[in-house]
Amino acid sequence: MIKANFWRSIRFKIAVVFFAVFVLIVSVFNLYLFQTVRAGIIQSHEAAVSAEAESIVNLLSEDLSSIPVTKPDQPIQIWYSDILQSRKIFERSDFPEDYRELFQTLQAPDENSLVTPFIIVLDNYTFCMLEKVLEGSSGEIVSLILAKDNQAVYAQVQKIRNQMMLANFGAAILAFVAALLASRFTLKPIQRIIDKARKIKASEKMSRIPVSMANDELTDLAETINDMIERIEGAIQNQNQFFASAAHELRTPLANMLSELELRLSKALSHEERSLFQSQREEVIRLKYVVQDFLLMSQLKADTLTLNIEVFRLDDMVYDILEKMRHSINRAQFKVHFSMEESTGDLFIRGDLVKMESIIVNLIQNALKFGDKSEKLSIDLSRVSHSLLLRISNKIDHSKDDMTGNGLGLWICAQLAQKQGFEFQSIRKGDTFSGILKINRV
Repeated sequence: MIKANFWRSIRFKIAVVFFAVFVLIVSVFNLYLFQTVRAGIIQSHEAAVSAEAESIVNLLSEDLSSIPVTKPDQPIQIWYSDILQSRKIFERSDFPEDYRELFQTLQAPDENSLVTPFIIVLDNYTFCMLEKVLEGSSGEIVSLILAKDNQAVYAQVQKIRNQMMLANFGAAILAFVAALLASRFTLKPIQRIIDKARKIKASEKMSRIPVSMANDELTDLAETINDMIERIEGAIQNQNQFFASAAHELRTPLANMLSELELRLSKALSHEERSLFQSQREEVIRLKYVVQDFLLMSQLKADTLTLNIEVFRLDDMVYDILEKMRHSINRAQFKVHFSMEESTGDLFIRGDLVKMESIIVNLIQNALKFGDKSEKLSIDLSRVSHSLLLRISNKIDHSKDDMTGNGLGLWICAQLAQKQGFEFQSIRKGDTFSGILKINRV
């Protein structure tokens, strides 16, 4: 039997399903984890920006006479606001140009709408606005806007995301490999059932699948297969009993009919009577061989076939069969060419005469049924090493291609040859069909 392709096997399908489920679950959890880590990093960054802004504001003097020196990554703006207006009193040169009027934009709708410290993220910058009320003044406020570049934070977040994706991919590959290994281990009991089932041959007495004591699905599977085997056994036994009974019942009336026809044939006077009785005799002989095939098939299926081994001449047997089938061959308008090599030598073989007749009769009947009568039916007997080679060949009639047989005759030939220790081959090559029997000599 052909083994299942790995890519279509249950092992691969289980691994793929496990891989898909694992990736889906891990991806959802990793996405949630990444969002949480990202939010934490950004929140920490914003808290740090707010703390930096607060430390800078604390360095401002009350009279604004001195501006604190900030670090290179702390571009700032300082605004002074009173009841009447707001004006910029300091801006570091590297403050982002596009956001130099951010303070006025935020204050435009409502001066009292912002709660400081106020954090806003725009593009690649985080801005923190912090206000300080000047002591001893009437509503005078100094406002600080600190701009922090987010690229380092975003790079950190991107790095974490890439690492999580790489870890997710690596874990998925490991999970797939682990699923393959686990499925191989898990499916071992099923593989043992498959291996055992492959060795079971259809017969009246068939082996059984070992049943596990685990009381799980594999136990149910083994018991179900064993129940099926038991039903098959019963069907085979009934079939074989029917064939055997029918064959035995038919052999007696056929023998009586054959005896009566041979008696009448011996007493027939006219040519028409002899031709009629001869034709009926051939039909009875043909029916006898059919019944014999049914009996052989039942015995082969039940493995109850017995062989009556004796020594006989192979060529005498072939001549005798051709004589018995002469009328059938003539009626089918076939011509037979029987040839033997001069170096054939001793033609005595050791086998079952009746079974050998069945083989050759089946091959000749197959040729008469499917062969082309425009060419001779060839029977060749030759020597191969220490064996005899009997080849029966005929040209195939392609107009009879739609006449499909069940292959019973050729199957019986192969089985009977094997039982006697001979070799049988049926070969169709081009327009020629050959049945080849390799026979050991005595």
